[in-house]
Amino acid sequence: MVGWVTVGLVSLATVVVLVGALVIGLRLRRARRGREGERWLEMETGRPQPSGFELPGYGWVPLLQSEWSVETPDDVRAEVRTQLGKRRELLVAGRRGERAGVRRRILVRDAFRLASLGLRDTDGLRLRILPHKGKLGRLPVLTSFAGGEDWPHPMGVAEGDRTELRRYAPGDPARFIHWKVYARTKRLVVRMPEKALTRARRTVAYLVTGAEDEASAGAARVAIESVSLGEEWSFGADGHPEPTSRVAEALDAIVRSAAVPPAEGGAHLESFLRRAERQGPAALVVFVPAAPGPWLEPTVAALRARAGRVRIVVGVDDLVAPPVRSPLRRLFTETERASATDAEALEQTLQTLAPLRAEVLILDRHSGRVMTEAHRRAALQASSADAGKKKKRKRVAA
Repeated sequence: MVGWVTVGLVSLATVVVLVGALVIGLRLRRARRGREGERWLEMETGRPQPSGFELPGYGWVPLLQSEWSVETPDDVRAEVRTQLGKRRELLVAGRRGERAGVRRRILVRDAFRLASLGLRDTDGLRLRILPHKGKLGRLPVLTSFAGGEDWPHPMGVAEGDRTELRRYAPGDPARFIHWKVYARTKRLVVRMPEKALTRARRTVAYLVTGAEDEASAGAARVAIESVSLGEEWSFGADGHPEPTSRVAEALDAIVRSAAVPPAEGGAHLESFLRRAERQGPAALVVFVPAAPGPWLEPTVAALRARAGRVRIVVGVDDLVAPPVRSPLRRLFTETERASATDAEALEQTLQTLAPLRAEVLILDRHSGRVMTEAHRRAALQASSADAGKKKKRKRVAA
């Protein structure tokens, strides 16, 4: 008797799944006909965005269940929400960029999971994914001084008035000899231009790509969409080294920079800066990844000649680890998010950039705060403590 009941239940489940798969397949075919033509979906990383794809809930059909997932692109996942009897899809992207087409795998099964059948749906929907801004609603003003002759400054460029003196050397023009000093001391000295700065009327910004560059890309997006770069600016990025002053083109450069191979990060920074500097003095702002990588060598080489005139922006996500909580609090409260940016990797990056004598601005996209040295120390201590706990667990397990 039990055997016949089992056979009957399996047969019923198979029939329900086959009929449900047939109905869903016909619905997918009709939907594909209505999706002809190029369609774009604007998205932000980590933010669910309705894609327009939906299926009936079929809650009135006994035993029938359905679910689906995104097979391609690999870094895009689907969240399904039920509203008014329909199951609607929301796409969540993990990295910025452009994606051509979405392929879904739809699984139809019975409630007892005795039978199941998979279907595939190919959608020509194209995705344009921007880095999310987090809480970086407004950045500090990134305009600064550039080489000039207005204000004396030891980190400036030798382009100011000739007020500095040094000993005469063969080849120095005679017209720069300070004859009054020679009359008093009988020593030949020449007048040299002092190191000075001037207020930059223009800002030149560039995005360098590499590992853990999403937060920096988000900071670059905020800088472009706000007034942080000043009224006159030009922007470039890896994969789009041509300077542009249009917001739409600059955002496209940020999106497409994700397709640049890691080995080519920062390779075109030098040529970009040369083209931009031909138009006159400018404040230099460079957005760099938080983790070291192949981008460091060409970036440091390009900025070394401009030491003291560059502002470097590093974007991070949740740099400060959550505070240690008591066992009772951990039991009754939700687990807090751990640090997403490796504090030790960030320190390696900052140490490599230190010889440039550039101002480094660290922005936490999650909190919207400017990270100070105290924040960095706290993150390093938390990282070391976590590493020690992991080693202790391994020893106990062994």
